[in-house]
Amino acid sequence: MRVLITTGIFEPEVGGPATYAPKLASMVQAGGNEVTVLTFSEKSHYDSDKKYTFKLMRIVRGNRILNRIRFFFAVLREAKKCDLIYTLDWFAAGLPVALAAKLLGKPYVVRVGGDYLWEQKYLESGQRPVTLREFYTSGIYRRSGYAIAFRLIRFVLSGARHVVFNSNAQRELYVRFYGLAPARVSTIFNPVPEISVAVKNDAPRKNEFVYWGRFIVMKNLDTLIRAFARARIPEDYRLLLIGDGPRKAGLEQLVGELGLGARVTFERPLPRDTVFRRIGDSRAFVLPSWTDISPNQVAEALALGLPGLVTRENYLSIADRLPETLDPHSVEDVAGKLEKLADEGYYREYTKKWQAISFSHDWNAVYREHRSLFEKIVRV
Repeated sequence: MRVLITTGIFEPEVGGPATYAPKLASMVQAGGNEVTVLTFSEKSHYDSDKKYTFKLMRIVRGNRILNRIRFFFAVLREAKKCDLIYTLDWFAAGLPVALAAKLLGKPYVVRVGGDYLWEQKYLESGQRPVTLREFYTSGIYRRSGYAIAFRLIRFVLSGARHVVFNSNAQRELYVRFYGLAPARVSTIFNPVPEISVAVKNDAPRKNEFVYWGRFIVMKNLDTLIRAFARARIPEDYRLLLIGDGPRKAGLEQLVGELGLGARVTFERPLPRDTVFRRIGDSRAFVLPSWTDISPNQVAEALALGLPGLVTRENYLSIADRLPETLDPHSVEDVAGKLEKLADEGYYREYTKKWQAISFSHDWNAVYREHRSLFEKIVRV
C-alpha cells in the first residue's frame, strides 16, 4: 500500500499534528508500506530530516493563496503514485487535498483533531469566548464571517471516504452540524503518551499550580490568572505558566495589573522531558480551556501522577472519572477549586482519586486501527 500523509505542521514545530504525523508515518512505513509525508514548513529542510525512513517534502510558507496552490500541485504530483491520501489538516492542507483527490479519483481520509473555525477564526478574533458546543448550537458558525470557511470545511469533510475523530463527542457534533454520514466516521483515540523520564511521584509537593502548553484564547488562561488572584490560599502559593503564544503579552500585562508579579512565573517552552522534570513535584496541573477536545496534557499528568484540574468542557473518554472539573465561564468556580486543593486533607483524597484513573491506548493500538481502516478503503 502506498500512502500520502499531509499535515499543516511537522517537527520541529510544536503541536499535535507535528508529532502525530512522523510517528504514524514511521509505523505505517515499518508495516511494509510506502509512505510520503507532505507538510507546510518554515524551511525547505532541516538537518533532523535525515532520521526519517519515509519520504518527506516541505512546502515553505509564504503568501497564503500561493501556499495552497503550491501544496495542491505537490499533492497532485505525489498522489498519482499513491493508493490513499490521509490528511491531518482539513483546511490549509485539507482543501488542496480534496481538490487534487477529486481530480485524480483518489480516496482520501481526514483526521479531525481540533476545530479550526471555532479556535482560530472565532476565538482568536477577539469575540466573546464561548465553548465549542455553544459555537455550533447558537448558530455562530452561520454568521457571515464564518459561513464561507464552514462551507469549505464541509466540502473537504463530505468528499472524504472517511473522517476520523479523536473523541466521540466531537464526532457526534460534526455528524449533526456538518451533515456527515454516521457510517463514514469513526473515532481513533489519541495514544497515551509515554513518559521516559524518571519522576518521583512521592516527592514532597511544592505549593505551585502549573500549566504548560500554548498561550492562546482557547486555553482560557485569563480566567486562571484571575482565579489565582481571587483564591483565598496562602501567599507562598505560586502559579507557573510554561509555554508561548499570541496571548503571552496580554497575560503578562494582566499579571502586572493584578499585582501578581511575585507569585506568577512565565517560563519559555521547554523540551518535553525537561517540562516533566520541572513540574514533577508541583501541586497540581490546571487546564481551564473553553473546550479541550482530547488534551494530551491530561494523559501526561496522569502518567506523572500529577493531580489535575480540567475544564468540564472536555471530550476525554475518561471525563466521567475526573474527581473535579472546572467551569470555564466562572472565575469564582476556578478559584474555589484552587482553594480546595490548598487544603491538605482534601488534596490527599483528591490525589488518590486522580491517581486511581487508568486507561490504555498506546501507539501500537493507534497504528492497528489506522491500518485496518486504510486496508478497508483501499480494497473497495
